[in-house]
Amino acid sequence: MQLFTLWKCIFGPKLHQTYPLAISSPATRADRQPDHIYVKNIAEMISDRVLFMLRMFIEILRTVWPLYLLYSYYRGTLTFANSVSFVRVASFFIIVPIYFMILRGIGRFVNPVYTKFLNDFSEIKYDSTKKARQKFLAKYDFSLSHWQPDYRVESYSIRKLPSISTTKTDFTNQTEVTLIEQVLHYPFLLLGYVCVNLFGRRLMFPGSLEILRFMQYRALLDGRSNLIVSYHAKRRILRTADGNNIDTIFVDARSITGRQTLVITCEGNAGFYEVGSMMTPIEAGFSVLGWNRPGFGESSGYPGALSEVNAIDAVIRYAIEELHFPINDIVVFAWSIGGYAANWAAVNYPNIRGLVLDAIFDDVLPLAQRRMPTFISKFVEKTIRNYLNLNNIQLIKRYNGPFYLVRRTFDEMMNLIPAKVSTNCANEILFSILPHRYPFIYNDAQMLTLMKRYICLKKLKKKKLLDQYCSDTDALKRQCERYRVEHPVRSYPCNFGENFSIDERQSFAIYLVNQYLVDFDAQHCTPLPVTLFHLPTRCV
Repeated sequence: MQLFTLWKCIFGPKLHQTYPLAISSPATRADRQPDHIYVKNIAEMISDRVLFMLRMFIEILRTVWPLYLLYSYYRGTLTFANSVSFVRVASFFIIVPIYFMILRGIGRFVNPVYTKFLNDFSEIKYDSTKKARQKFLAKYDFSLSHWQPDYRVESYSIRKLPSISTTKTDFTNQTEVTLIEQVLHYPFLLLGYVCVNLFGRRLMFPGSLEILRFMQYRALLDGRSNLIVSYHAKRRILRTADGNNIDTIFVDARSITGRQTLVITCEGNAGFYEVGSMMTPIEAGFSVLGWNRPGFGESSGYPGALSEVNAIDAVIRYAIEELHFPINDIVVFAWSIGGYAANWAAVNYPNIRGLVLDAIFDDVLPLAQRRMPTFISKFVEKTIRNYLNLNNIQLIKRYNGPFYLVRRTFDEMMNLIPAKVSTNCANEILFSILPHRYPFIYNDAQMLTLMKRYICLKKLKKKKLLDQYCSDTDALKRQCERYRVEHPVRSYPCNFGENFSIDERQSFAIYLVNQYLVDFDAQHCTPLPVTLFHLPTRCV
């Protein structure tokens, strides 16, 4: 019996904390470590540190091994004698983890807090009702790699990425303009695949890095504690159609505020639901469902375009089938790179109530090229388009529902030129979507120029232009309402403004911008205030 317990301690889940009955004040947390945080003994602490360093080393090795292989080849060190040395080093990296896993198991075995947790964890296998599982998750915070999913999407429901609007031949001709580039097309595709899997994905989704999770460890614990203790959140694990486990948390406000709308949040490339955008809709009184993308926090797998869409698909299915929210009462609130998952959800679930898109980009390509040397921009374009093609404009054009953009005027990430709001990526979304939805308003160069000019102006100049062209906003609002009554089914492109005069089209060229754009004088990572969060409504 004791040996069996020791075995379970060696391979058991990592315990983080036992949730407290109430959240302690910041002053108390600063004085000492809270009692609810799990305290490791010296054996477990040293073992965890060594195993963490080994994981870091392996992660670095996975990134640099092709370069090291090339270097060894040119140095002529790829010999039989050196391969024997390599096998010895590899053996060391197999034996050392085994030793420290056993040492960690012994440390856990003599720790009464861990053995109590392990006994409770074992009992769940014999009492696996939803109520018992939820009670356990509301008591303990631990590594969820050993936890069976609470909800599954069958593998036959696996989602695919949206197809590119051009044919393969057209796409090749767009990116390869010379004969040499066409000849090198497939070798570059192979090289791009290697680069994406070695370091490209990690650069685009730094939240999946082990070192970042280590640095934010305590903040993530505090965030989960706050949600579960203060807001009685329910934690669930969802199995996606492509086999990843997604860590989710749900705050139910239906019986408290009476609001029946669910807000699903989609975080940024270094964001987690524990410390991300969930608090804005929670403070606004809505039910909120947060999730960590694959490879983030306790979610398994690797981040990427395909795993992203399968994850949001599982989250929405769970909200409808298990949480019992009608699809037309679901709003998706996305921040930064989370906009791609949100827009994909809107295209594939077109009856959602709407989208709130905060600090998102139009297309990831310009952002990627800006951070890479200019001489490899063509290679970057080919790699992004084939493996990490996060194109939000392509998706929003397929969505007929309501949405609005939050543009951060001091956004150091989305402003292609720092502190210049006219270069913000959100502008490109409006430049493309507004003429697509309202072709009779933006039907000539004059209207397009007026719209672009207004979008790119700073606050004071925008107000002056608004007063000049939209002096009677109530009349404009009544015209929109009249059109909605006459056309109850929303569909774009629409014929709104077909018989308008030039003056009317000028007024609406500016008025419609304000229905889709909200400016927020802040940087990229500043939490969105509740005053700027509202349910999107149909404009026209």
